[in-house]
Amino acid sequence: MTGLITKDFLVMRKMLRSYLLMIVVYTILAYLDFFDYSFIITFVQVALSVLPISAFAYDEQSKWDRYAMSLPLGRSRVVGARYLFVLLLTLFTVAFGLAGTALLYLAHQADFLEMFVTLMVSTAIGLLIPTILLPLSYKLGAERARPYLYAIVFIPVIAVVLLAKAGVLDMSMLKGMDLLAPTALAGRAVLPPLAGLALLFVSYLISCRVAAGKEY
Repeated sequence: MTGLITKDFLVMRKMLRSYLLMIVVYTILAYLDFFDYSFIITFVQVALSVLPISAFAYDEQSKWDRYAMSLPLGRSRVVGARYLFVLLLTLFTVAFGLAGTALLYLAHQADFLEMFVTLMVSTAIGLLIPTILLPLSYKLGAERARPYLYAIVFIPVIAVVLLAKAGVLDMSMLKGMDLLAPTALAGRAVLPPLAGLALLFVSYLISCRVAAGKEY
């Protein structure tokens, strides 16, 4: 199983290097106050959350998925390795976000609590993308599942904006967040990623069921 995870990192190493370089450059620009660090955190989360889908596409092109599913490990462990790849990428982005936030906070260029909340929300978004796309990839294939990415990212944003403008969604509750104590706000900020992890586990169970019944 460790070998499967290592294989994903090796397959995606070029893209990971490119993203790592962009992260370093954008962090420096944020430190120099050329970019908003909130944007960088969200960008990194969304960009890295798509990598497992890209790895899935490479597996399909090389027919690796057929070989992997015939291994003695069992299909559930093969699927589990892909989900562990997601978790490792998530841990990396959270560590990067916390390190960058601490750096900017020490330089008096960022509010730590505000950036922490942004990091937690973006982490939840980053978990939501593979949560939905991985079962679809196992069911439909990576290329046919990829268009759903745009629906996941853009439809909720458009829906929130339209509902807010129509007065259906009351955005004033967000202003009340400022009245919360820092510890209470930080505690609530952790809830979205925890919900994302719970949904990711459900997604794993669905993917295992799909993979178990699929002919390769």
